[in-house]
Amino acid sequence: MLNFSFEPYREEMIEVLKNFLKIKSVRSDGQLNMPYGKGIFDALMFVQSTAERMDLDCVNLYGHLAYVDYGFEGEMLAILTHIDVVPEGEGWTVPAFDGTVKEEKIFGRGAIDNKGPAIAALYALKALSDNCVCLNKKVRLIFGADEESGWEDMDFYKRHEPLPDVAFSPDGEYPVINAEKGLLHIGLSIKSDPPYGIETFEAGMRVNVVPSKAQCTVRVPYELIKKSLSSYICPIGAKLQAADLGGGLVRILAAGKSAHGSRPQTGINAAASLLQYLSTLALPAGGMTQAVYQLAQKIGTYYNGEAVELDLKDELSGKLTLCLGTLSINDGVLKAGIDIRYPVSYTRRHIEEKLEKHFSDFDISYKHALEPHFVPEESPLITALKEAYTEITGESAYCIAVGGATYARAFENAVTFGPLFPGKPSVEHGPDEYIEIDTLMKNAQIIANAIIKICGQ
Repeated sequence: MLNFSFEPYREEMIEVLKNFLKIKSVRSDGQLNMPYGKGIFDALMFVQSTAERMDLDCVNLYGHLAYVDYGFEGEMLAILTHIDVVPEGEGWTVPAFDGTVKEEKIFGRGAIDNKGPAIAALYALKALSDNCVCLNKKVRLIFGADEESGWEDMDFYKRHEPLPDVAFSPDGEYPVINAEKGLLHIGLSIKSDPPYGIETFEAGMRVNVVPSKAQCTVRVPYELIKKSLSSYICPIGAKLQAADLGGGLVRILAAGKSAHGSRPQTGINAAASLLQYLSTLALPAGGMTQAVYQLAQKIGTYYNGEAVELDLKDELSGKLTLCLGTLSINDGVLKAGIDIRYPVSYTRRHIEEKLEKHFSDFDISYKHALEPHFVPEESPLITALKEAYTEITGESAYCIAVGGATYARAFENAVTFGPLFPGKPSVEHGPDEYIEIDTLMKNAQIIANAIIKICGQ
């Protein structure tokens, strides 16, 4: 069991995380030796230099990821974190990339997902080294760089490095997540000839984020829109308003609330709300209008795929979720991005069959897919992690299932372990993302204790 304190590292950890959060590590166009863009490359260089100041060797794997090794050769425990983040989005009351500290919290995009836990894990290794803790396995702390996009980094790692024997990812919730739903990101597109009726539509930046804002321009008399909005009540609480642009064009705006795409019910989807409202209007006839009506009918403001025969659930992992993450209309072309998380007892093909049936008028593309992931609760890995959690927190440990997709599913014997404690709000991917300082410190303790449990002599 852990027998040393992390208090000597407290102020240093806060300062390091503040500086880390100032790096806008959102994926962008690749450059030479920077496959995911300069922001992510800068973040990799930051963790590498931080580790080296701790006298921990850090390998930068050609800009795809970095890792720190500690302990002996042989069996390997991997700790799976990531340093890339989603765009800041709207609604922040503090700067998204400044590392603001107030009310015993550190604010910034990536604070909880996943830069804070990455720093906690790094200091767990430093503390073990400083206290001369001997291990009988190698610990590899991995800093991934493409978790929020396509997981190209994990594909690269698997081609060039040995796979871990066991692994955990501090990128979800405590106590232990041993089941993750299947993930499917799809694109829908359709082209229409004039007249369009709906000229433009803009909403969303990432398919796995509930869009907080949406806007469109339509050729409908302004007075008609004004009268309609005066009595319209959005079924999920979005706020809508309109402005007369002249020349027969009206702009309609929708304001909602951002959230993680795996939990669409915790946000207010502005794109879906605006789509649903448009379906109540007598828009000019045409292919684009028909496409919008169809999307409103099939997706609308539903969370669980009810209108496309995807209202699925199982006892182990719960209900399927469906999130309209992006939607655009420009020059007669409609493009939509949808995030689906499906129960572990169903197959990807079952989901695809329903989508192809209900969206037969659209071109469907499958952008990103991850199979469901499950590790039995009685496994030695989970037993050790539960003990590590209970010894630090004094709380009983148990297993849960989620819709989120973490690096745990990249490896066979891997689970998600933290960083969010039971009862705490989920703030990742939303405005004013933060990590409590006490949560940061306790995560470092739990991770260090878990390493001792799994790898201690």
